[in-house]
Amino acid sequence: PITSMKVLADSLLSQEGVPAELYREFLVDIAAEIERENKIINDLLALVKMDKKASALNITTVDINELLEMLLKRLRPLAAKRNIEIVFESFRPVSAEIDEVKFSLAFSNLVENAIKYNVDNGWIRVSLNADHKFFYVKIADSGVGIPEDCQDQIFERFYRVDKARSRETGGTGLGLSITRNAILMHKGAIKLYSKEGEGTTFTIRIPLNYVV
Repeated sequence: PITSMKVLADSLLSQEGVPAELYREFLVDIAAEIERENKIINDLLALVKMDKKASALNITTVDINELLEMLLKRLRPLAAKRNIEIVFESFRPVSAEIDEVKFSLAFSNLVENAIKYNVDNGWIRVSLNADHKFFYVKIADSGVGIPEDCQDQIFERFYRVDKARSRETGGTGLGLSITRNAILMHKGAIKLYSKEGEGTTFTIRIPLNYVV
């Protein structure tokens, strides 16, 4: 982003008598690059915090049903802009020992991706279930899907399946790495199933009781 901003600024400085409309267009582009830089910095800060040992977790007993409902309520307006329907299905009441902030970040990243890489008038289905040991969250979407040859690298830092599309949607290539780190800190696991052109499903499994 900094290189892009410098190119835009240098272009303006090197020309005389630049029309006000062009100035405005370039300033809008520079503002967008600043916003993208801000996202990258925030994502990097989140990763740095998660790289610290798991003792940094703030574990409390949380109503998972209530938490997911609240997070989805915040994200529905974003989905509504493209007429994407978000459906939440809970099979049972679930309480678990988690770090609410870190789990919320992981879950929100997955749903935001499901919105960004979906199709207009698409859908996102979120389900919550549990057994005697774990709770499970599944996030499925009707989006563009992830090519099979990219799926092994999808959780790597700065990896982006489609750089042009990620730039267009404001992606930094850090979101899924942050998500995986947060889940692993909870002694959990995350799995991916995706077919290009048909959509993607992420499944999260986290212990109900946190053990150091």
